Amino acid sequence: MAHSVGLSGVEASARSAKSSAFRHVRNMFCLVVCFASQSTSVILPEPPEINGPANGGHFRFATVSWTRLEAQPPKIRFTVEAAFRRDYSAVNFRGSGADGHLVVGDHFKPSGLETIMFDFGDGSMLTPMTFTVEAYSIAEDWVQATCSFDHEYARLTSTTPFKYRATFKGCCRVSDLEHNADTSWSLSTVLNVRDDNHSPRLTVLPLQTLVKKMRPSDPEPSFYLPADDNVFGAMEAQSFPVLKTWEIMGYIGAAPSVIRQTDPPSNLPNLEVDHMTGLITLAAGPVYSAAAPSTDPCLVDDGRAQCMGETPMGMAVPSLAPGLYNAVLQLSQGNSTAPVEVMIRLLEAGPGTQVVVPKLTSADPNLFYPSYLYNIHVGYLGFPVRPFDVTASTALQGVNLGFTVGRLPEGARLSTVRGGASHLASLCAGGTHFCREDTTAACNGTSTVGCTCLPADTGRVCGGVGGLVCRGGSVCTPCFELGECPTSNASLTFTWTPASGQEGTTIVCFDATTEGEAGCAAAGVEGNGGACAAVSSPSQCVNIEVFPDPPPMIWTTFEADVDPFASSGLAYLGRDLVFTVYANDSNCWDVPEISMGPMPPGVSMTEQTSTSFRRSFTVTGSTGMETTTMRECRVHQRRFTWKIPHTYGGYNAEHCFHATDMCGDEGCSAGRDTTTVCVNFTVAKCQYAVNREQSIAEVASIFGTDWIQVWNMNELMSPDYILFRNQVLRVGRLYTVTSGDTILRLADRFGTSHQSIAFLNYEVGEEESSNITVGQQLCLIANSCLGHIQNIWDQNPPVDESLEQWYQGVKSAYEALRDARVMQGADYTDGELR
Repeated sequence: MAHSVGLSGVEASARSAKSSAFRHVRNMFCLVVCFASQSTSVILPEPPEINGPANGGHFRFATVSWTRLEAQPPKIRFTVEAAFRRDYSAVNFRGSGADGHLVVGDHFKPSGLETIMFDFGDGSMLTPMTFTVEAYSIAEDWVQATCSFDHEYARLTSTTPFKYRATFKGCCRVSDLEHNADTSWSLSTVLNVRDDNHSPRLTVLPLQTLVKKMRPSDPEPSFYLPADDNVFGAMEAQSFPVLKTWEIMGYIGAAPSVIRQTDPPSNLPNLEVDHMTGLITLAAGPVYSAAAPSTDPCLVDDGRAQCMGETPMGMAVPSLAPGLYNAVLQLSQGNSTAPVEVMIRLLEAGPGTQVVVPKLTSADPNLFYPSYLYNIHVGYLGFPVRPFDVTASTALQGVNLGFTVGRLPEGARLSTVRGGASHLASLCAGGTHFCREDTTAACNGTSTVGCTCLPADTGRVCGGVGGLVCRGGSVCTPCFELGECPTSNASLTFTWTPASGQEGTTIVCFDATTEGEAGCAAAGVEGNGGACAAVSSPSQCVNIEVFPDPPPMIWTTFEADVDPFASSGLAYLGRDLVFTVYANDSNCWDVPEISMGPMPPGVSMTEQTSTSFRRSFTVTGSTGMETTTMRECRVHQRRFTWKIPHTYGGYNAEHCFHATDMCGDEGCSAGRDTTTVCVNFTVAKCQYAVNREQSIAEVASIFGTDWIQVWNMNELMSPDYILFRNQVLRVGRLYTVTSGDTILRLADRFGTSHQSIAFLNYEVGEEESSNITVGQQLCLIANSCLGHIQNIWDQNPPVDESLEQWYQGVKSAYEALRDARVMQGADYTDGELR
């Protein structure tokens, strides 16, 4: 829940005497509201209770943003974020909290001295407005709420307007402002419904704490006004354009005549904003006129030069007294603007004052706005953003610490506050060594007969239920009077897993807060030397950019590994096709799963493994500054192997590999994206890559031929040469099919068989097809003994009797051998020698 964390909050102190003006005009207030409701036929929220406490002004903070939903006619969604006094006692401000006030999730319709409304700028208005509470602070007395609504403007034509000024307005500002108290507010956003899709958006805690500088040479206090683009983004095109301008607004409201106000509200001349970065400086002047804190303080309206405030532009302005101020600014982007009003509590703290401001820090110096680094501030839907800690500390003793946290995104979690509790106690002070036998008797540290000398109780905790009774003259004294109370430190952890619909920029703001009078009272301590006053630190914000989960990337080493020896791009029979498939994701938390589509037989892949690597990311923050950071990511891999069957010569097909990323959270906010890469497997025909220790004869036997054929088809100097591994040998001849060819005719002509042709050619054998086409290349191993003697061009070929002559010669030699064996007494049976 987004509210004051770790604090027991208190009722706000009484408002300024200015609020008494409201008490004199209650009847007039009722008449104004009643008249308005009759003339406009709307039911307005009820006014504050007549006898309610401190019912002065209640407005603290607001900002207005918008997004275009439809272009024609233009349909705009406005969002008003506003903060009011939480202790405001009007009926409409009652909530479900234990104290009867508003808490997160409550709905209310704010009322005021003037009707709170939204003017769309085209003659139409919205009132009443229903707000939903998103954050609150008991210690700082504010409740922050949001109101979103849609409005349709006139259809765009050549004669209709396309630029409007929409305004959120009402009355009144809080009564304890040092400047502009009890005035009405008016915050306008300029929207170009034709050319712009959205306005910028500003996010900040409703109440900012600034501490006056101590010396004239110190810098004036300042804080950033965080801004974002109010739209979904993409890493390739940063969501926030560089062209933007912050500026101080001119018209910020009016002086209500019903309470006899005459001076219209205005921004202080001490206020200055950096037009490019949104750094707001309040030139409040120093506490002391000298370089070192002294007894020469600067007074209010002190005219001395060294006591004047100095703006960043070098302009001298009158110094400001501690108190509550307001600032109204706007951010321009494109043709549109977004306004914001924020309260500033100016403090004097440090030597010579009774105020010590707590500090809000982080172990990571780059956490807080305007820093913007990929490895800290970028997240993805469905995956946890990097958790971060904020730490509160104070130099004061004996006070409790907590946090104020602004609007949280849905699903974000804050840990239990670690530490922060004070250890207020009383300690024994003074005293001397004493005798155990008589605690009122002093001793010099040495025991004697009848006096066992004990050390003084100085520093021991005393008082309370079961507490020690100080002895030896020691006095039980509150620790803060001794300056020996332990100081407090507190820390808090933020975690968040963005879900669907939460793309874009989220800004979360924090401040550290001391507990205040209620905490001291609960501890049984009053005063504490001024330390019990509730004080907040200057706030800090964290900018988190959430992107849709990107699809994974996938690639292979196929081109480099398919033929690393000749770079032919071909795979070969006899050599395994081996390469690696890689995948990774620009979302380094994602783990893509590598898989493969349909594959030929003999394929396998190893289990998926991963290795880490450092990857650089460059991003552009909302102030236009580019930053590059390194991030530890992982690349995932699987090793692919295909033991190519000997019958796959000529195989040619495309095969694909897929990388599918994770789903993210339980709601699968990231979705499951699949990226595919495809490669073409082409196996060479009539070629074989030699394996380790293979001979020509062994290679020949694989394809049903003899070593003489293989040796004859390759440029081998000697058939006795040792073959080397991966040496490519031709094992047949490529024949280009011509008209009239069939498998059987080719087998007959080249003295081979259908089975041999099918074995050597994938498309004939594995695909079991006898259909061949003109121009198709087939691998053939011809047999000169069995093939046709003539070619197709020989119409009357001469009779070749060489085969018959060879046969007759072999037959004669066989018969001569048989006769010789018979003469030697060899057994000859059934025509066979035995």
